[in-house]
Amino acid sequence: MATIRDVAQLAGVSIATISRVLNNSDKVSPDTTAHVRAVIKELGYVYSPPLGNRRAGADRQLLFAIILPTLANPYFSELLDIVEQEAQYLGRALLVFNSRGDAQRELSLLNACRQYKIDGLFIIPCSRGTEHLMTISNQPFPIVALTQLVPGMTSVAVDHIEGGAQIAEHLVSMGHTNIGYLGAIDETEQKFGGFRDKLAELGVPLSPDNIIQTPALTAVELADRFKEYLDHHPTLPFSAIFAFNDVAAQQVMDVLLQRGYQIPEQIQVVGFDNTLLAQVMNISSVAQPMREIGRLGCQEMIRLIEGKEMDTHHLTLSPRLVLRNSSVKVNKRKF
Repeated sequence: MATIRDVAQLAGVSIATISRVLNNSDKVSPDTTAHVRAVIKELGYVYSPPLGNRRAGADRQLLFAIILPTLANPYFSELLDIVEQEAQYLGRALLVFNSRGDAQRELSLLNACRQYKIDGLFIIPCSRGTEHLMTISNQPFPIVALTQLVPGMTSVAVDHIEGGAQIAEHLVSMGHTNIGYLGAIDETEQKFGGFRDKLAELGVPLSPDNIIQTPALTAVELADRFKEYLDHHPTLPFSAIFAFNDVAAQQVMDVLLQRGYQIPEQIQVVGFDNTLLAQVMNISSVAQPMREIGRLGCQEMIRLIEGKEMDTHHLTLSPRLVLRNSSVKVNKRKF
């Protein structure tokens, strides 16, 4: 089945131009419009317009949907609460789906969204594969990606590279020269890239032996993975560690305490997301402007539904490292 990207590639124009032609915009020259329509006919591309462009009131459900990769991580639960509030403010109900990190399940949930005839979908894709993202994009309703900048898809996210860099700067400023990392390390994990590159820039390269590679597992699986690493390293090779989210950071701290390490005196720990878990457990963590992500996500969704301007937007927000007891040594004075 041909996609809008296939049409854009063959026609030699942008996806935005294809969208304008499909929506009968007067901003495209007659020659370009004729060329694009010829390519559409040649490829047999079938266009399903967003609900906002259909006959007023014909199929409007006043319904949004959101597909999350997990509900076990409090970060996504907090995000869900904010998006639901913003959707309610806009007069929409919100359907909630959990892909459980399974790409095939995510695609089946897209079918459910079509059956419900939703107005628009918020998604955190569980796979960054090109084919998977193309399938997600080719839907009869507008889509906004949250917390990740997704190519070809309107997205609202924090600058994960900058967040990782802030953690690196903090740990080096605390005097650490041997630093560890636990989490995913593929190229789409931008927080890891920012962390690694900033360490190298500061002259404290990240040793491969100090990287504990793991995908987004459950809390128990994360703990088991870290225990396995410690079993093979009787002497801890680093004095500080960055765990890629707050759940991982909390599990790392629990295992370290069970093995007799003192935090932060012997080892310091930093997480990411600044969830309620980090606040309760006193974990240093990178805060994401969750309220702004939800608000801007809904704002972009309404823009796409109304169909007045179909360009793809990538909105990047600034992170902020919040320091707590897990990575700050406190010198107590006796009076």
